[in-house]
Amino acid sequence: MICIPITDESMRGALADIREAGKIADVLELRLDYIKGLNEKALKELVSASEKKVIATVRRENEGGKFKGTESKRVELLKKAIKAGVHFVDIEFEMNSKQRAALLKYAKTQHVKVILSHHDFKGTPFFEELLELFEKMSKVKGVYALKIATYARTHEDNSLIFRLLRVARKKNRRLISFSMGALGRDSRILSLPLGSYLTFGSLASGKESAEGQIEAKELKKIYSGLKVMI
Repeated sequence: MICIPITDESMRGALADIREAGKIADVLELRLDYIKGLNEKALKELVSASEKKVIATVRRENEGGKFKGTESKRVELLKKAIKAGVHFVDIEFEMNSKQRAALLKYAKTQHVKVILSHHDFKGTPFFEELLELFEKMSKVKGVYALKIATYARTHEDNSLIFRLLRVARKKNRRLISFSMGALGRDSRILSLPLGSYLTFGSLASGKESAEGQIEAKELKKIYSGLKVMI
């Protein structure tokens, strides 16, 4: 699946992007840390505007996002998104364990699937560290899929992500994994055919939610070409 993040800061722009992204994407990610002036009514309007399934995400600045409020306010916004009817909610592995457990419990009551995520914006750890992280995250109960995104400092970092995806596939565990940055382009393309639950593609240039994101239209063309080759 190709996921397009919605990163416009205004409600009007976000709604327009949701309609446009729906023509291309398999699933949308609402970057609620980008969109300003959110309340329960606005959240319901955003979710209702999408014909595709929706992931709700609120990233802090140290997680590559724009949210500057308190952690309790961030958790409350995620709860409101769950209540608004999103299909998935992304919760960081590093979140306070009590707050994380409360969100997992609430998501379960609302039949919302949880993606447990980890982002490394400094680089890609050794494979043994990636595997250890994967195993720790796998122990968290009530999680539908894991997400591990790292930053590629070398082309070889992509191969570490591919190894991790193979492990996840053997263990029958849903995993979203790729490397960010210009050198992570290969992993953004190949992670999907290698078993990643989804990959991210931007709606257009300038609407990326992370460095190295490829436009979704380009990803579609690449995958079409791969099918012809196979």
